Amino acid sequence: MGLFSEIKINWSPFSICAPGEKAPYPRSLSTPEGLGDRLRFVAFAEKQATHAFETAADVFSEVSPGVKKIWRKLAAEEQKHLQWLLWRIEEIGLKIDERPVSLALWNSFDHCADATKFAVFMANAEERGRIAGEQFYETLLSIDPITARVFQQIALEEQEHIRLAKTVTEMNFKVPEDFDTRVAGLPLENYAELTRSNP
Repeated sequence: MGLFSEIKINWSPFSICAPGEKAPYPRSLSTPEGLGDRLRFVAFAEKQATHAFETAADVFSEVSPGVKKIWRKLAAEEQKHLQWLLWRIEEIGLKIDERPVSLALWNSFDHCADATKFAVFMANAEERGRIAGEQFYETLLSIDPITARVFQQIALEEQEHIRLAKTVTEMNFKVPEDFDTRVAGLPLENYAELTRSNP
């Protein structure tokens, strides 16, 4: 067990793969079920990231209060993206727990034995998420433009997450507590605006 995997997390509303079991391969993107598989995968990544930032703020005592503040801000932002994706899955008429998801990402956080390794890991993960969001946007434009816009907004906001995440290492984990953690993104409640039929 490691710093992260030993922590008991409530993963609902997701269904989790049994230990050693791989997540089912996603179905065709041309079907609602296949679209749901991608949404479910990304939503679960957001949930894992939410808990990772929260956990890091709790377990890495060597970092400044300002760093913990940034990590908790990023956790809240990841939670917002998770909620948008859960709402979209519901709108499409699919069930989030229809298929199990893997804890592989969460378990990989155990390799982050200190704050530096965690910060580097998460900065890279945020960048991968941004790239994936942009790719989903391009792919889904002709299939489901509403879902495409959700991914586009998430990718856009990931740029701000990356900026904040890099600040932690650039300031050598000594971010002042009064550091401004505001990010340029949409509030949670703007989801209806984001997904209206005619933007």
